[in-house]
Amino acid sequence: MRIAVVPGDGIGKEVIPATLPALTLLSDAFGLDLEYDVFGWGADEWIASGVGLPTGAVERLSKDYGCVFLGALGDPRIPDMAHGREILLGLRRELDLYVNHRPIVLSDGVIDLYRENTQGLYVGVGGTVGRAGVVNVAIDECVYTRDTVEKFVRSCLRRLSKKGRRKVTLVHKANAVPNTGGLWVDVFRKELGAFPEMIGSEEYVDSFCYNLVRDPTPYEGVLASNLFGDIISDIGAALMGGLGLAASASICPESGFVLVEPVHGSAPDIAGKGVANPCAAAMSVVLMLDHFGHTEAADMLRACVGEAARSDAATPDLGGRGTTDGLMGTVLALLGRRLSERSRTD
Repeated sequence: MRIAVVPGDGIGKEVIPATLPALTLLSDAFGLDLEYDVFGWGADEWIASGVGLPTGAVERLSKDYGCVFLGALGDPRIPDMAHGREILLGLRRELDLYVNHRPIVLSDGVIDLYRENTQGLYVGVGGTVGRAGVVNVAIDECVYTRDTVEKFVRSCLRRLSKKGRRKVTLVHKANAVPNTGGLWVDVFRKELGAFPEMIGSEEYVDSFCYNLVRDPTPYEGVLASNLFGDIISDIGAALMGGLGLAASASICPESGFVLVEPVHGSAPDIAGKGVANPCAAAMSVVLMLDHFGHTEAADMLRACVGEAARSDAATPDLGGRGTTDGLMGTVLALLGRRLSERSRTD
């Protein structure tokens, strides 16, 4: 399988290269035959050419690759994030990556958060009205089709059931946003009927966010629309210990294509200092390995990243004094030891 690597902007250009040796090591050790090509899509190319995604990029990805490994998008030179929208939202929509999995990894368990990834308020319907350069009216429409909500909910319930999850919560705001909110509630209740082993619940997004911070232990699986899932995932990252630990996978269940990326942004305030936390990028590799069924390799990397994050190599955001390369160097050393033990056992 070929992987399209897109470091992007800011610290993406640091954490992605630091993580790639671990991917190569695991591929060689487990015979996974993973290969990757690096693409320069990002702010520099946008400024030079005005192009985010080159013509034919999506077609090439869908034909020749099974995964995109993305670092981060965002650059102070492009304050409206036009290149980020074209690249990231373009990939999500054109590759139909409508299931976004953002696991919230806590000390007493994992909450599987699933966010719908292609519609809602991010669909790009709306506009502004103004005079003399002053915006007087601004409209962004929240658009959901029943087909998209159905296939999203159905796919997520299947994934949760396969994992042995028994509780699933729909997060919505149908009391204040009755049209799209009501659609989500109706679809959730009907699709849940095909999974009698699962207990479903529904919470308004404001109440859910309060409860998640107060006590996350009751939650196992969570389904949310695009905007709500985006917000909840950052709250989850804070509960985990910071954005430097949170990873995500955007998936098209029908084609199997996946885009993995750390949840954090490009962090221009620390870019170039060599202290960005690479754990989220490494955990994105874990999600990719899990997605393609390489469970043993994924579990090994997951364990080594966790151990390294608790060591003296921890980066400043984790309370340490380590560096990006130093932390990943520790991960590689831990992987080497585990692989040696594995070979002796075999």
